[in-house]
Amino acid sequence: MKIKFAIAFAVLGMSLASAKSFQITLSSPSQAGALDLQPGQYNVSLDGSNMKFTDVNSGKSVETGVTTQSAEKKFQSTAVDSQQVNGKNKIQEIDLGGTVTKVIFQ
Repeated sequence: MKIKFAIAFAVLGMSLASAKSFQITLSSPSQAGALDLQPGQYNVSLDGSNMKFTDVNSGKSVETGVTTQSAEKKFQSTAVDSQQVNGKNKIQEIDLGGTVTKVIFQ
């Protein structure tokens, strides 16, 4: 009985951890995977192989597929790594602060 409770508690803890939200600010129009995002503040959350972007002002949410990698140590803060491609800011990855998770966009 105690083992079942411990397993259920661990699974619940992992699902809550994956539902954690992080805030990013985009200063120019950007592309993340298949998404075109306007400048502004977004709450981002990772749900399996999808990243959800929620506009802080409008509450509108969009999702795109991602892959993840683990870093050797925790990231101190959430950071967006992007580069200019054909005049548009293309997000390459987002490092999630307080975790070892690196989100990669195709």
